[in-house]
Amino acid sequence: MRLRITMTCSQAVNIPFNYQYQLHAAIYKLLKQSSPQYSEFLHDTGFIDRNKHLKLFVFSKLLLVNSMPCKTGFQNVEQAILYFSTPIPKSFEHLVLGIFSDQKILLNLCAKPCIFCIEDVETLPEPYFKSEMKFTCLSPVAIAGFSGETNGKHYYDYMVPSEKLAYINGLKTNLLRKYRLINGSEFSGDETFDFSFDPLYIIKKKGKIRKNIKFKSSHIIAMEAPFTISAAPELIRVGYECGFGINNSDGFGMSGVISG
Repeated sequence: MRLRITMTCSQAVNIPFNYQYQLHAAIYKLLKQSSPQYSEFLHDTGFIDRNKHLKLFVFSKLLLVNSMPCKTGFQNVEQAILYFSTPIPKSFEHLVLGIFSDQKILLNLCAKPCIFCIEDVETLPEPYFKSEMKFTCLSPVAIAGFSGETNGKHYYDYMVPSEKLAYINGLKTNLLRKYRLINGSEFSGDETFDFSFDPLYIIKKKGKIRKNIKFKSSHIIAMEAPFTISAAPELIRVGYECGFGINNSDGFGMSGVISG
């Protein structure tokens, strides 16, 4: 289930490059306006699989209409589009109710809050999922691998596509975990899996597809480029609905279909 939310500002505003945490907070505020209890459940616990806590929703970066980039961010923003996706009906329901209860999204970006008024909310049809599909990144994809253990606590490092085998295995393992949570059972289909970012796009960008995004007091390393994935359609659907990779509920790993 996917929403396309169009929103406008009453006057042009400037938005910094790093706004991910503020957008994350705004999404939770919308959920809380519908149900404080459900919002608290998602924030504190979520859906648990083998000691991993997942929220099973994803949202895009702000797709800014007719904005001007500058050294510190984007100038003269008047309109933005935001996508939200989840396979969990309750999350979808509470976000929609939260939107219509207030009809605005508040981003605390600087000393003066930025208020977007919601102009249109559209439920998008589900695409037809095939065993090979090409997607664009609506928000960058992050993957982390185990790096060590100290005093019983596990530590993870963000990975880059040059670590091809580990990167692909990380994406696949993550999708299988989400599938278990959504369906209540192990995936029993074809586990053939491959993933690659568009090499022509990488050349065009001179290899600069890596994003270092500040989120609260940490930095998340993620990649932003079109990609092709080959896998069982059921697993591709999971990635489309609740995000590819990790940190989905922080606004990472949302995709849009280019072709299939």
